[in-house]
Amino acid sequence: MITRTLIVGAGGLGGPIAFALGAAKHELTIVDHDSVEVSNLHRQIQYTALDLGEPKAARLAGEVVARGGTARGVVQQWSPEVADELGADVDLIVDASDHPTTKFGVADWAVANGRTYVIAAALRYGGNVFAGAPGVACYRCLFEDPTDAPTCAEAGVLGPVVGAIGGVAAALALGLANGDRTYAGALLAFDDLRKLAEPRVVRFAPRRDCPACARAPISPFAAQPVRVAENA
Repeated sequence: MITRTLIVGAGGLGGPIAFALGAAKHELTIVDHDSVEVSNLHRQIQYTALDLGEPKAARLAGEVVARGGTARGVVQQWSPEVADELGADVDLIVDASDHPTTKFGVADWAVANGRTYVIAAALRYGGNVFAGAPGVACYRCLFEDPTDAPTCAEAGVLGPVVGAIGGVAAALALGLANGDRTYAGALLAFDDLRKLAEPRVVRFAPRRDCPACARAPISPFAAQPVRVAENA
């Protein structure tokens, strides 16, 4: 069975995620409105100096195809207004963007439409990855609302960090696509990859006043919630 996956963001996280999922024969749609800049090259391994000024979505999709995968690039900014069109036939959506508002929008859309999803973030020396699926606590249950967090462009990120976080995100996405819900509804937090490669795995109960869960076609409140923190 072919998995159709939408990747939002074709930067430092989107590159390794797209390569991994493309190699696993996912049919990819890659969405990004940005173009390749020289400041991207130290951490966005899918691009070279020859790609400067080119649209990231198209170039990354081209690289996936060159490696034997199936992908198309959409040079557009993801937003709730175009979410239904972009995600109409997808099975899985992965956020690899650098914008908190986009991450919440992707998660909310996935919850409301009963899709599995992965939200990945990297900054400075660490990052985190959330795996979501119908019937479990969602991204908004934990973080509630977007904050004015600094972006990679503002705060910086160590080049290898995006590869490591992107690899974890791809692994969780592949697991979800294959029916593995081991980490569904959990956050894997990597506080500082220079010191420790093992994540803190945080599990939490659905939040009763979560507006995203209120729109979910499969309620996360059907079973008795359990609150657990592993490796805290």
